[in-house]
Amino acid sequence: CGAEMDVDVGTSVYTQFLNQDGGIEADVTVTRIAPTSFMVVSGHPSQMRDQHWIRSNADPSWNFEVFDATSGYCLLTLHGPKSRRILQSLSSDDVSNDAFPFGAARELDVAYARGWVIRRSFLGELGFEMMFPTEFSQGVYEALLKAGAPHGLRHMGMFAMNACRIEKGFRHFGHDIGEDDTPYETGLGFAVKLDKAGGFLGKQRLAQQKTEEGPAYRHRTVSVKVPGLTAENGPYLIHNEPIWKSGEIVGHVTSGDWGWRLEAMVGLATIQRGGGASKAWIDEGGFEVQIAGKMYPIEAQLGPFYDTKGEIMRG
Repeated sequence: CGAEMDVDVGTSVYTQFLNQDGGIEADVTVTRIAPTSFMVVSGHPSQMRDQHWIRSNADPSWNFEVFDATSGYCLLTLHGPKSRRILQSLSSDDVSNDAFPFGAARELDVAYARGWVIRRSFLGELGFEMMFPTEFSQGVYEALLKAGAPHGLRHMGMFAMNACRIEKGFRHFGHDIGEDDTPYETGLGFAVKLDKAGGFLGKQRLAQQKTEEGPAYRHRTVSVKVPGLTAENGPYLIHNEPIWKSGEIVGHVTSGDWGWRLEAMVGLATIQRGGGASKAWIDEGGFEVQIAGKMYPIEAQLGPFYDTKGEIMRG
């Protein structure tokens, strides 16, 4: 992991598995559940790939064990401004912000089950990711629906979740980030700790990149917005739409959707420039996106358009 993993038990860490070139091989959340035990949560298409990466790059003399616990747990996620209130009504444990801050992980009693609850949200909202033994999943699910009914709790589909994470600028492995991208190029440098004890795979390359390229990395991941479009009439950003500046193609959209919280067409994009894509070059604007053969002016910035300081998610 590129991030610091020597954290207190009951702490979750957002991090990446990196290769020797500093490229991103996995985008995961790792929770320290005991002094010598860590729980890795990855995207469902990547579970075998990530296990293989750990086994292939760990020293056998470390005397470690890796096992797949996917079938043993359900994953239920609860998000939104009333999520804490709903969860608290089902648990005698304190889930207030002081007792249960962002990034914390706790074993909690919820309804008639006990499992891991992690204070995180892929939607950029106040939220909780909950993992209970599979045999308790139906009971917890029904209890959540009943407790949430007075608060307007509703099911959320994958398209809605995708739209929310794009508004917040959250990267998705395989779409926005991959093996040829480094954390610094994709805006994930906050998840890198170059001076961590023992180092990590890819450290040498990242240290070199940070020193030699500074803020003008070869390419950058940016959030984009297309003013003037509507949810009803589009046209929609999806992915792979070319991005132009000064008559040249300088990148492409990697993810796109209508953002219902922002009431705008939003996306994530990779842009590049010879000599480096600096913040100043990005901030001067002048970008256009080509959707179905037609050009549209866009706004582009390094940070997200929604909850730019993360106050909602951490509140």
